[in-house]
Amino acid sequence: MTVARLIEPKASSIFFTLALLYITTKKLTSIHAFTAQNPDYKPPSFSSSKHKSPEQREAIVYRYFDGVNRKDANQIRSCFAEEAFITDICSINSSKRQVKSNDLAMRCMEFLTAHPDCKVGFHYPPTCGRNNNWVFAHWYETGTWKNNSRGIVATGNPMAVEGQTRFLVNDELKIIELVVTRTFTEWEAALQKKTAEQQPVQQPVQQTTQQTVQQPVQQ
Repeated sequence: MTVARLIEPKASSIFFTLALLYITTKKLTSIHAFTAQNPDYKPPSFSSSKHKSPEQREAIVYRYFDGVNRKDANQIRSCFAEEAFITDICSINSSKRQVKSNDLAMRCMEFLTAHPDCKVGFHYPPTCGRNNNWVFAHWYETGTWKNNSRGIVATGNPMAVEGQTRFLVNDELKIIELVVTRTFTEWEAALQKKTAEQQPVQQPVQQTTQQTVQQPVQQ
């Protein structure tokens, strides 16, 4: 077999190349015609704000926990939308509640006032789901109840708690919902008890029935 024979193109290969060229030319012509008729058309861009990566969503949750370690209320607040939903499964009030981001940050700071040496670590770091925008984290906190907070006197006892939280991060990279299952510090347990005691006691509604007294019939 000669070198010339090796490089000689086959008829079928030439036909395939010409067919592919024809199809490509037709597609390009169609695209040019469409864009000429629709000058405002812009093809979708996968780098737009509505296509955030799982890593970007995870970074927001990391930023939230970093704000706790830094005791930075502004950093904590910046991770949330203006209002977010929270479900604290193990709390006395375990219903789904809507809370302002400022209130969430202030609640964190009350906790950090009681436990100024609090540090967050991870059993399982923030990880975004494959087909959704939820970020899961299995975290733990260690520290000491050193200071009074919310009128509750400190004991000086060490604290160690942990929990699992799911954060829903939207396309603006803000946390809009979190669902948490966790253990509580002494201070948190005391705060829940104090809050429950301050709730107004609802009196049971007494229903009165009006009895009709029948008068004897005088004949």
